[in-house]
This record gives sequence, structure tokens and C-alpha cells, in this order.
Amino acid sequence: MAGPRNPSTTPQKNNPCKLIAIICLALIVIVGLAILITWLAIKPKNLQYSIVEGYIRDYNLTNDGQFKSTFYFGIWTFNPNHKASIYYDKMDVIVTYRGQDVASGSIAPFFQPKRNVTTLEFQNSAKDVTLSSDQVKHLKNERNGGQVDLDIKINARMRVKVGIWKSRHYKVKILCSPVVINFSNDKRFQKTNCDVDI
Repeated sequence: MAGPRNPSTTPQKNNPCKLIAIICLALIVIVGLAILITWLAIKPKNLQYSIVEGYIRDYNLTNDGQFKSTFYFGIWTFNPNHKASIYYDKMDVIVTYRGQDVASGSIAPFFQPKRNVTTLEFQNSAKDVTLSSDQVKHLKNERNGGQVDLDIKINARMRVKVGIWKSRHYKVKILCSPVVINFSNDKRFQKTNCDVDI
């Protein structure tokens, strides 16, 4: 007559939770490796931006600090990547003078192919902008000198396209400073390179 079986020798059933955890971990590793391999294969390069043209029209500054003017800028964008194209789904442009926003607007969404240079046009007006007394003083001095220093901030929302794959949205902050604008048309514009934060 056989005695009671030793519990320690009883085959244990597989734990479903442990199996699921192993599968999930394996999937994470595989996806991570796929992303890393894709990233290394693409070797993405930084996007480049510059302000290549700019002028002021309809300039008017009253003694009480009311400022009106129309700004025009040519924004140069370069995608140096050989395998990645860019979808710009949103691009907002803000023109500032000594920390004061004086004009803002948006550029229509566009697609930039790989190894492509695109020049965008931005034109907008400063309407009923009130400057501080210190800003008025500096702007009058700069006006007399024939040039004014501005900052251009660009906030973009983009996606990267490689083959049929498209990335999630990325937010890109671009700062072009200082952008020196001439009040007279007979002077050549000095290109300003921009800093990019992705």
C-alpha cells in the first residue's frame, strides 16, 4: 500500500501571471530594439532655421507709447536628413521688442521633404500695442539710428515621416535673436541663425 505523496514532488502548474509578465517584458525589449535600430539607421540630424529677410512698413510710434507697424520676415528652414521628411502641422510666430510681444500670427501647415530647403513668408501688423516709457525711449533711439533689434519666437508642432512610418507629434521651440531690421530699403539684410529646442 502506497503512502501519502510528498507535496514537494508534485508538479506545479505554470503561473499565468508570470507567463504574461515574461511575454510583456519580451515585447518591450523587442520594441525597444526596433526603435533603437531604426534610430541608428536614420541618424537624424538637427533641423536648421534662419531669418533671411525682414523689413518694417507703416511705422508709427506716439508719445504715449502706442506703437503700430507692419512686419515682414522670410524664414528659411532646412531639413538635412536623407531619410526623414517633416510634417509641420502648426507653426506660430511671435515678434517681440525688449520682451514685449508686438506682433503674432501663424504659418499654414506644410510638408518638408528630405534634404529640402523651404522659405516661409510671415507678415503681420502691430496694432494698438502699448510700449513702456523705457521701450519708447529705446525704440526712438534705434529709429534714429536706422535699425531696430527684434526677437522672433517660433513654436512648431511637427511629425517625422520615414518610409510609411510617422512619429508622434513633437513640439519645437525656435528663437531667432537678435534680428536686426533696417528702416530704409537701401541696406542689405543680415541673416540671423536661430536656436532650436526640440
